[in-house]
Formats: sequence, structure tokens, C-alpha cells
Amino acid sequence: MEDVSEPLAGPLAEALARGRGAYNARFAIARRSTPGLEEHAFLELLRGLDGIVRAAHAHDAAVVDRVTEALFDAALQLAGQGLAGPLARTPEVDACWRTLLEAAPRLLCAAPRRVVAATANALTSLSACRGARLADWTRGMAALATRAPDVDAWLEAGKVAAWRAGMAHARAGAIALCARLPPDLAALALDLDASTGAEAMARVVERLEGDPWAWPAYVASGQDVPVGIKYITLVGGFRGFGTGPFLAPPRVGLRDGVFVLSDGERAWELHIDFFGATLVPCAPEPGAAHAQGALVLGDDGEVRLGEQRRTFPGMASPTSWASTDTTLVATRGISHRAAVVARSGYGL
Repeated sequence: MEDVSEPLAGPLAEALARGRGAYNARFAIARRSTPGLEEHAFLELLRGLDGIVRAAHAHDAAVVDRVTEALFDAALQLAGQGLAGPLARTPEVDACWRTLLEAAPRLLCAAPRRVVAATANALTSLSACRGARLADWTRGMAALATRAPDVDAWLEAGKVAAWRAGMAHARAGAIALCARLPPDLAALALDLDASTGAEAMARVVERLEGDPWAWPAYVASGQDVPVGIKYITLVGGFRGFGTGPFLAPPRVGLRDGVFVLSDGERAWELHIDFFGATLVPCAPEPGAAHAQGALVLGDDGEVRLGEQRRTFPGMASPTSWASTDTTLVATRGISHRAAVVARSGYGL
């Protein structure tokens, strides 16, 4: 591999020069196992890490070699998988990874390999989750990095931030973490002010546990929001067009309180709340109960919630629907997507 330190000056160039022999050997081994690993593209990827190493050097110059080694090895893996560098299939992963590590030098210096690997793995998982917002997670983690007492707390709070960035299936675990994290860290992870006190955070956690459509900022403020019927979104899509998982218009049911959508061949759990929606493959077990909660759908598309009524013509003549006390999901024979309506007062 050509000398990457030539066009660079500063701590990254110096660290690469000190370990040139070992780094060249690492690259040669990686290239034998990953023939698609392109040298010039990898060198461009390394050059893009300069800002991270400079930030680490400013925080603790003594660990620069360890930081550089961790970055080099992770860059080899990511480039080989097509996840980072100028040839990346998912350039957002590359950009967010570099942005986040540069924003967290204190934590990076404390545990270089762990932080480098954990952030890369998290962004890779987020990129594979349809609907997840990588940039939102990155901004949240950068804010958390300024207050987290250590790497463990930062990564735990990062699970809450991932839920807030659209990974709805992480909801239960994230809420449980909010109850255990220091209040300022839990607040930041939910995009609240870090000064939100323990009493307000306890109120937020309690409300989130029972209401998937609760907006933490409203709950923390103590505002009483009137409940109404809200049309939320359409989920799914036709697998043949690459827009979703379904080969045929799906039908919906409830299994253990979780919505299940099936196209007759495969099935997916639908996890949906204020922050986003995800479809998670599950066993296509028959007999998912088409349960009815507080929200009721009529054949004409009218949704009823107690005395409230609201009609959605696009939901008329449903082939199936199921509801809980907070959410209703309906399908039609002419669509590969399911409609979602919620009991919500948060102006979605």
C-alpha cells in the first residue's frame, strides 16, 4: 500500500508512519480475503479520518496510536463490506460515523476499539432498518457524548436515541433504560432539556409505558393534551418494486398485543409509535387474533373512539383491521400497504 501519510500532516500521519509496516501487512491480509478492497478508495477513507485523530490528539495525545489502530482496523472492515469510503453503498453510514467519532474524543480516547466498533455497528444496524434516521441518531449521540460519565452510560443512552431515531421495535427496552439512566442523560436521549428533573422524567417514563403516541416534550411540560383520532401513515409496500416486504396485499391481526401483518407467505410484526415504524420478520403462525380495542373501524372508513367519529375514505372496505386502545391498523385488497390511525392529541 502506498504511503498514506504523504498528503497528510499531523497526528494521523505521524501515527501511520510509526506503524507503517504493520498497517501495510494488515491491508495485504485484508485484500487477500476481500478482493474488492480497492487501495486508492481505502486511502481516501483513511484521509477522511484525520479530523477524528486530531480531536483525539487534542484530548489525549498519549492514546493517538491506539485510536489510529482501532480506526484503521474498523476502516478495513467497513470498506471491505462497502459501508465506508468513496465507494460505499451507504455513504450516510460513512459520514455519520466520522462525524460522531470526531464529536466524542473523550469517550473515544477512553476505549478506542470499543467506541469505534460500537458506533460502526450501530450505524450499520440503523442503515439496515427501513425508516431509521441515521443523522438524528448521530446528532443525539454527539449531544450525549458531552454529558455521559463513561462509555457504558453513553452506549446505553444510545439505545434510547436509536429508538427515538425510528427503531420502534426497541421501544420497550429503551423505556426501561430511561428509568435506569441518570435523569439528565435520559432526558437528552429523548431530546429533552438536560435540566429536566427526576420527577418530570419519572412522569415521562410512566406515560411512555402506556401510550405509544405520547410526545416526551409535552409530557415533561405537564401540559394536558386532548385526545383525538389521528391518521398517522401507511406502512409496507410491494416487494416486487423494492418498496416494502409484501408480495400480496397483507392482512393484519394482533398477537400478544403486537400487530402482525401477513401476505399469506410470510409475516412481520409491526412496531409503531410516535418516533417511527418498523416491520420485523416473525413466524407466520396462524390464528393471530383480530382483536378490537377502543378504536373501531366501520366498512365506510369511519373510525370511532368513544363518542368521537372521523371518516377516512381511503380506509373504506377494509379486508382486515385490528386495534388496541391506542392504535388501529387496517388493510385493503387493493394495496400492499396498511393504514395506521392513532388515539393521539399531539398534532401528528
